[in-house]
Amino acid sequence: MRTLLHAVIQNAIVTSAATLWPVSLRVDAFVLHAAEILPFEEVEVVNTGTGERFRTWIEPAQEGSGEIALHVGARSPVRTGDTISILSFATFHEGQTIAHKPRIVTLGANNHVVSVGEG
Repeated sequence: MRTLLHAVIQNAIVTSAATLWPVSLRVDAFVLHAAEILPFEEVEVVNTGTGERFRTWIEPAQEGSGEIALHVGARSPVRTGDTISILSFATFHEGQTIAHKPRIVTLGANNHVVSVGEG
């Protein structure tokens, strides 16, 4: 068994970051569907400006809203307006790894999908 990158959402702009508990990430449901990421899936969030990373779970926001909202702890490495990448990983059997290609979703203005491809 090997753990590989399953999907990445890149160029996401954080629309809000509030200090709430539990820590979670709300993403436009259309974007999640494009990336094939399921609600409540564990993801890694990377602040592309600083390189800081953390793990959390993801939940759907209203489809078409462009929302990328973080409920973060007091010492969050991400603020409203930051650009982030959202990475999802999956575990595969050895035979599945040869043909595997991660799904790459690129966002543009208002966090709308501009391209979907494979890595």
